[in-house]
Amino acid sequence: MASHGGITLGRIGGIRIGLDYSWFIIFALIAFLLASAYLPLVAPGMTALAYWSSAVMVALLFFASVLFHELSHAFIARRAGIPVNNIVLFIFGGMAQMEDEPGSPWDEFKMAIAGPLASVLIAVVFFGVALAAAVAENRLLLASFNYLWFINLVLAVFNMLPGFPLDGGRVFRAGLWKLTGSLRRATWIAALTGQGFGWLLIALGVGSLVYPPLRAFASIWFALIGWFLVSAARNSYQQTVLKETLARVPVADVMNPEVTAVPPALSVQRLVTDYFLRESASSFPVEHDGAIIGMVAVEDVRALPREEWERRVVADIMRPLAEERVLHPEDDAWDAASRMAKHNADSVFVTADGRMAGIVTRATIARWLQTHATWAPGPA
Repeated sequence: MASHGGITLGRIGGIRIGLDYSWFIIFALIAFLLASAYLPLVAPGMTALAYWSSAVMVALLFFASVLFHELSHAFIARRAGIPVNNIVLFIFGGMAQMEDEPGSPWDEFKMAIAGPLASVLIAVVFFGVALAAAVAENRLLLASFNYLWFINLVLAVFNMLPGFPLDGGRVFRAGLWKLTGSLRRATWIAALTGQGFGWLLIALGVGSLVYPPLRAFASIWFALIGWFLVSAARNSYQQTVLKETLARVPVADVMNPEVTAVPPALSVQRLVTDYFLRESASSFPVEHDGAIIGMVAVEDVRALPREEWERRVVADIMRPLAEERVLHPEDDAWDAASRMAKHNADSVFVTADGRMAGIVTRATIARWLQTHATWAPGPA
């Protein structure tokens, strides 16, 4: 099933497991290298079918290991009260998408260290299987699980490097946070370190193309990972600053009090021509006698056959106003931004005593930020 963030595989503990389309590139590359180079070298004399079958199995088990690594982050985060509803496997591995920052340095440390510990644990399990394959004298199985325990150990070690937002970088940030008492300053220092580490990887990767001695321990793959780390470190810091800034801003400061609402007796045809075709919004609140009774969205109209638009009214297709789309005047702008991101919505509504007070969109938040330059990143 396709979804935002790629293809949805299913859910584990309520967490959506998705595959980004870039995952297929790295999966195919790993399987090809295993079947054409590694396995024939360490376990010669097998058929091509045996090599390819083992290569696909190893590639799948490797990404299952990455998923186990990310699930360990997610479950520890949930125990700390941080929602995690999505894990995506992609070309550089996997990512558990946490909806908030940890509440303390200790929570940050526990969440960060859980992933490498999980990788070490699964490396031990695969090492045990490799020992069993050695006893059984199954060379192909031995080669396969030798690769798996070793690559999981490498994954654990690599993730513990102090390059934020790698796990080691987050452990580093936890220590800085404890020392400085400031999440923003700790993130700034950790992000600079992470970007420096990323630029080092880029230099090694590019250098391996022009300086042959570097090819022994570097490749263009290093440059790609380095670029990802530089970008991720910068974005992580900006996200921290954005949260810190918006969390201090009342939602009333970023909302638009002029809300376009539609009456429940309006025909669907007029809803389309007078509202959806004239406004940029993809949903509208439904108002009756000054009270908000629901909402109607583009997808509600699309679900209705075109020939019924004239005789059906908004009340027939509207839905209840979901709780996650409703804010109150005492809420803050970060709550609005995070709810829109979580539910992939373009707006949230602000109500007071059951009546519409305003609407917050990504555009209204962006306009507020553009007119308040003090939100720009810096080691505050």
